[in-house]
Amino acid sequence: MMNSTKSPSDFPSLETERLLLHPLTREYTDFIFRQFSDPAVTRFLLDEPPVVDFSQAEEIVQFYSEPAGKSHNRWVMVQKTDNQPIGTCGFHKWDKHNCRAEIGYDLSPDYWGQAYMTEALIAVISYGFERMKLNRIEALVYVENTRSIHLLHKLGFEQEGTLRDYFFLNEKFYDHHFFSLLRKEWNMY
Repeated sequence: MMNSTKSPSDFPSLETERLLLHPLTREYTDFIFRQFSDPAVTRFLLDEPPVVDFSQAEEIVQFYSEPAGKSHNRWVMVQKTDNQPIGTCGFHKWDKHNCRAEIGYDLSPDYWGQAYMTEALIAVISYGFERMKLNRIEALVYVENTRSIHLLHKLGFEQEGTLRDYFFLNEKFYDHHFFSLLRKEWNMY
């Protein structure tokens, strides 16, 4: 289950069996640069181009380091065994009035297929429903990202439709599936 420290408005660190999830800070800038410049990681992240220089990684960290009251958060997933960052996950577009947010995540390829993201997202989703008082969590996934689609189904998300030509990157439009999970449907905690 999930353990957390700090107050909910500060987006605390979370703990799972194998992971510590820490809010993104400057100390992780090198990791963010490596992660978001890796073609395997960015292959299906079509809402933004891959990071090509260190200043872009610094901008990402700065964006997520805004003061309390923000509408987004990103946690860095760190292995407990070696303190190695292996991915990120978090919420975007937190609409407090309508009690909903969009979830996003990425994982370094060396850790694919080991259920790290499932473990992290169970903690993050539980935090969203319990502490952020979300009623609805949404996810956008590129139609060819079968691993992510499988993960969302496993966590109980339902596909609500396909958003045609939703993102434009490198002179091409990309379709994305739209998923959601409602608090009343969440049974993984």
